[in-house]
Amino acid sequence: MAQYFRFLIMGPPGSGKGTISSRIVGDFNLSYVSSGDVLRSHILHKTKEGLEAKNYIEKGKLVPDELVSNLVLEKVKLLSDKNWLLDGFPRTAAQADMLSAICDIKRAISLDVPDEIIVSRLKGRWLHLPSGRIYNLEFNPPKVPKENAFTRIYWQRV
Repeated sequence: MAQYFRFLIMGPPGSGKGTISSRIVGDFNLSYVSSGDVLRSHILHKTKEGLEAKNYIEKGKLVPDELVSNLVLEKVKLLSDKNWLLDGFPRTAAQADMLSAICDIKRAISLDVPDEIIVSRLKGRWLHLPSGRIYNLEFNPPKVPKENAFTRIYWQRV
């Protein structure tokens, strides 16, 4: 039986998970699954699950463990024969139990970043809705200014 490298990166929003993940994925040729990207994709494509998640998010509530887990684990199952990095999942013990029931995790990185740094990073953060890419207006601005009237409908502050 083949051994696969299954790897987690965890931390609060703005801690640098996505930035660090992109480097790790590129350097080690891993498949990549981001729980945030999975949710945004379902919301953008208006799937039943995406609309349900959007309803919670718009009310300022956390998306229930079962819903997030089902969406993320669906992606993970597609990578059963690959090495991968999972970004931002699990966030709760219930999510960790669901993940460990379907695969063996080899390593985890937990990012510990001071709150004041996270707040400063999140203040300038914008999401480009069609691509799911997150930009920071101070240190990672989009190539096309978000102020362009044509593109305004594609941007959301996160």
